[in-house]
Amino acid sequence: MSVSFPDLLDPRKAVAQRSVFEGEMAMVRLPRLSKLLWQGEDSRASSSAKALNAVHYRFEFGRDADGRSSVLGQVAAKLPLCCQRCFERYDLVVDTAVSLALVEGLDEAKALPAQYEPLMIEDRLMRASDLIEDELILAVPAIPRHPEGQCEPPPVPSTVAPLADIERDGRSSRTDRQRHPFATLAALKTQRDDTESQD
Repeated sequence: MSVSFPDLLDPRKAVAQRSVFEGEMAMVRLPRLSKLLWQGEDSRASSSAKALNAVHYRFEFGRDADGRSSVLGQVAAKLPLCCQRCFERYDLVVDTAVSLALVEGLDEAKALPAQYEPLMIEDRLMRASDLIEDELILAVPAIPRHPEGQCEPPPVPSTVAPLADIERDGRSSRTDRQRHPFATLAALKTQRDDTESQD
């Protein structure tokens, strides 16, 4: 028989009782994960959006064939993320297997078989939601983006003013320079000649 996670969990007791926890948890209960998610108004406006923001989980506590305290499970969710290419929302489907072993120190963690990740037990009780939240945070890409070909970056606004805004009376200063490339030189020569004639 499976039950939903309590707020606080004694993992050693859960192992001893071979407890099974299964249910749904709202993402709003996962504050570290929530900071990584899409923050648009549609993420919290409707009941359907709230339903999408539920995490499905199943965790089985017990001992493996070697007598090791273990936690096996599954976490599934649809994470609303902000695409860093187009800056619009996209949903990342996560369905990940969990394979943890309870350890009390780094030496135990280093000695674990490859199929296990360490679950460090520092106190008697732990927040059960941390098990779910840690797995989902690991699933979030460092740079969230739509799959290739599903979006385009927003257009970059041009910083060059239109030619019509630059031109005055049908001619721009650039056009004048092109027509009279030595105008500046001529002005300097005239100024020098005037100075010499005054002397």
